[in-house]
Amino acid sequence: MNAHVIVEEPPVLPARGVPAQDSHVVRVSAADGVALRSLAGAYADRFDAVRDDWETADLCHTANTGRSPLEFQTAVHGRTAAELATALRSVAAGSVRPARVDIDLTVEAAAIRTGSAAAPHRPAGAAELAGAGYAHVDWPALSTTGARATDLPTYPFARESYWHTTDPEVAEPGPAPAVGAAGAVRVEWRVREPAPVPATGPAAVRLVTADPEIGHALAKTLRDRGVTVVEPGRQADAAIVIDAPGSRSSRPLDLSGFWAELSGLMTTLPAHATLLWAGFHDAAVHPDERGSLRPERAAMAMAVRAAGAEGRKPTAIVHLDPADPAEVLAGRLAAEYAALGAGTAAEADGGTVVVAYRRGDRYTPHPVPAPPGAPYALPTDGYCLVTGGLGAVGLRLTERLIDRGAKRIGIIGRSVVDPAHSAPLRELAARAEVEYVPCDVSDPAALAAVAGQLGRRWGRLVGVVHSSGGVNPFGAMHRRPWSDAEKVLAPKVPGSLNVVRLAKEEGADFAVLVSSIAGTQALAGRGLVDYSLANAYQLALAERESDAVTTVTAHAWPNWTGIGMKADASFSATHSIGVEQALDAFFDHLRSGGAVIFPGSTSATPAETAETAEPVAFVGAAPVQTRAEAPVVPAPVRAGHDGAGMRARVRDAFVQVLGEDPGERPLPGLGLDSLVIAELTTALEQRSGLTVDPSLLMRARTADDIAAGLAAHEVPAAHEVPAPHRAPTPDHDDVPASALSALLRPLLQRDGQR
Repeated sequence: MNAHVIVEEPPVLPARGVPAQDSHVVRVSAADGVALRSLAGAYADRFDAVRDDWETADLCHTANTGRSPLEFQTAVHGRTAAELATALRSVAAGSVRPARVDIDLTVEAAAIRTGSAAAPHRPAGAAELAGAGYAHVDWPALSTTGARATDLPTYPFARESYWHTTDPEVAEPGPAPAVGAAGAVRVEWRVREPAPVPATGPAAVRLVTADPEIGHALAKTLRDRGVTVVEPGRQADAAIVIDAPGSRSSRPLDLSGFWAELSGLMTTLPAHATLLWAGFHDAAVHPDERGSLRPERAAMAMAVRAAGAEGRKPTAIVHLDPADPAEVLAGRLAAEYAALGAGTAAEADGGTVVVAYRRGDRYTPHPVPAPPGAPYALPTDGYCLVTGGLGAVGLRLTERLIDRGAKRIGIIGRSVVDPAHSAPLRELAARAEVEYVPCDVSDPAALAAVAGQLGRRWGRLVGVVHSSGGVNPFGAMHRRPWSDAEKVLAPKVPGSLNVVRLAKEEGADFAVLVSSIAGTQALAGRGLVDYSLANAYQLALAERESDAVTTVTAHAWPNWTGIGMKADASFSATHSIGVEQALDAFFDHLRSGGAVIFPGSTSATPAETAETAEPVAFVGAAPVQTRAEAPVVPAPVRAGHDGAGMRARVRDAFVQVLGEDPGERPLPGLGLDSLVIAELTTALEQRSGLTVDPSLLMRARTADDIAAGLAAHEVPAAHEVPAPHRAPTPDHDDVPASALSALLRPLLQRDGQR
């Protein structure tokens, strides 16, 4: 179909006199830090091409009023186009850090952050406040009188795929870069400047600590800085939790109690609260600390990071030095708390920061290249043991061991399998001696019995590859009971410990733990906090247990393109690795020892990746945004429908999920990502009795728009069918279907049933 439209020429604009304004402000807003810097650079190029003062005023007016506010922002101030261009280039170069927009930040609190007088009505003051995250600047009032909309550079959308790519019918992407391009990395701790100590101002902090001496010292330090310290269970703006100093005992910690404590924190802390978690023996900053490393404590710290990223709460993890006295620990924790409140986590991994203190110095973790281990040839005698060897990844690893010379392989799995009717086992048996034995790796006696059985047949144990594991459906941790989380932990926590102990007792050459980057990156653990906890345990266990006789290596993998590691599929937009690339890297690092991280292919730097990746329930979804050029017109409420009641139910749903009533605030400013959309959709369905299309929440401008849309499809009370919840049916058309709805619906159904 073709169309032809004839329009008249635009009216001639009247001439304008000399602009009265002597200085200008330009706001730059984007969904992440990478896009913000790119947009600032494009703006700078545009200001370099300005011809007169009116064009400068027009550009500022358009940038400030014609672009939708997104999650990250900053602003620059200048008298001329040249000054503005110079300031914008500083933003583009990373010299000016953007701030995460905080809709609850008052002008007074923002002024305290900037250390200046609150002047949102003046260009210079507005730039300072916007740079602190203040969301309520009256931008139109800052435009020069007579300014007009003009052309601006387009938004730098992320050039990435955001659709499910692991279905068999979907073509696999092109070849992944070589291992050397993506590169394996390790974590190296480097000395950094002490945390800044900005004025904390009035705030209420919930302090939870098992050590009374540290608790008293920290409470006094905080009160001296004007902070109100409240008892556990009381409402607060932040929480500081200090794990018990503990000891170097090998007795396992109670992770169920930790899970309940963390879930309670994430449920009771208000939206936009901050969380600081401090612990001991949970990071090996120096090599001589590996023997005292407690893998459970390291895993707990990682789970806190993942939960903080999931709840969009700025979170700091502080690894403390057990040798420091309580007064010193209190001063350091107070400084980190103040820095966290000042926005130091805005651009970090999922809004989380990690620091450590040792011998008076402050350290932060940094990735460094991990060269392959020493060349190694599998011996012709003995056997290898592979747990989970019939899974998608375990099967490929078993095949690679055979490719590299393994003659005899024992495979362990929880299921009872008839080798005569298993095609994978028959194919493996054609290339090597293979025996499958059902066994639960979390049972140490059963595992030892299997090793004894295989040892009597084949001789010594050469090495173990532990690829057993599972993952729960994607969802918020506060809705996941410990009984479900424990199923994920069983093969990776007690199972990994049993496998490593077996390998060391048998004098094996190697033990490899197949782990995930969900154990190292907070964003990868959003919606999968239990999986993040389990994998972080494996990485810390490898750091502690590897020695000169039996190297213990944990491989933290991203998504394996097209075959497995489904728990990481949510992160595969920027973190994925080709199968052949992964298999080569697996054998290259078979005996590297410790934790080896494979970031996977990504077009961004590690810092940029932390800003851009937004994991959701399916592969590579983008952050939820609402386009300003496609406003939503609320559906009219039909006669007989309870519009006021629906508005109350919608607001109740927001209070349940976000901890606050959004009122009339624009929804894009609330930072609703896909996990929050899923939670809100479930809450709305429970309250309204309707099947809610997730895209309704993405299109709506305000909470009242959602209520109007739902009320338009509500059955009037006189005709209502008494059912608490309607399951979707093929002919049910209450809300228009969408492709995104079809992708999210299985997740929402699963959450609703829970």
